[in-house]
Amino acid sequence: MMDDHAKKSINGVSMKKELTFNLILKDRVQKLLDDFATVMNVRIVFFDRNGEILKRGRDAECTQFCRLMQNEYFSLESCLKMDKAMEKKCVETGKCECYTCHAGLCEAVMPVNAPGKELLGYLMVGQFRNVKTLPEKLLAMAGTEKEARKLKRAFNALPFYTMDAFWKMSGLLELLVDYIVRCELIKMEDDLFYVRLCDYIDVNFLKKITPASTAKALGCSVSGLFHTLHEKGHSSFLSILTERRLRNAEHLMLESPEMTIAEAALQSGFQDPFYFSRIYRKYRGFPPSQLKNSK
Repeated sequence: MMDDHAKKSINGVSMKKELTFNLILKDRVQKLLDDFATVMNVRIVFFDRNGEILKRGRDAECTQFCRLMQNEYFSLESCLKMDKAMEKKCVETGKCECYTCHAGLCEAVMPVNAPGKELLGYLMVGQFRNVKTLPEKLLAMAGTEKEARKLKRAFNALPFYTMDAFWKMSGLLELLVDYIVRCELIKMEDDLFYVRLCDYIDVNFLKKITPASTAKALGCSVSGLFHTLHEKGHSSFLSILTERRLRNAEHLMLESPEMTIAEAALQSGFQDPFYFSRIYRKYRGFPPSQLKNSK
């Protein structure tokens, strides 16, 4: 019965493509995962099945140590390539995969599956250290004693977990995510409104759509649109629309390196490139130039 829930189509609207997006952007789900991340002092990032970022837990940025390593010693592109490789591996093994990144930090990625084993996306958790002191090979990269002290301070500020403790934590997280998926998939059958809303935004996000035009297309009032989203525990209309546009801009910047940030913004439904840059930093925790320059 649960397998049918995961594949079901309601009134011709496929639920399959919206499953991950729907689950992760619900405020009540995000709060539960944010609370877990806060207690464990880690970051949780969700990716869709194509590897695109959907949501960063607690809207957290990379750690200071990670930013230092990316800016001074490694590129963001090298991190993204490793993430992709580990996403592929966790799909092949069907379980959480823990690994050490270029900066010597421990991260883990786990597949998020529907009860019928259909891949919905990925969950990445990190970053933490499993050694007490900064590895010598990383310390040797510092050009000066001042830089070395800066790296040490940033490294020591990271949460410390033994691998045994981490595997226990990841086991709890897997149980939590599995519980969320099973509960939310059942609820989605009664949430056709949200599925239709996401479908409408997916088709029209490049246009100048408003709450009024969206409500009209869905056959409700603007107040009804806002009330239903709030009642069902979803993010606001503006947040849902903005997330869709941001993901499109990210895709353009990564797949078309010759395209400027302003062009990617304009071709993703943002009328003002400066506004896009502000919103991107707010939602992602870093400027779009960091993603753009990683190519």
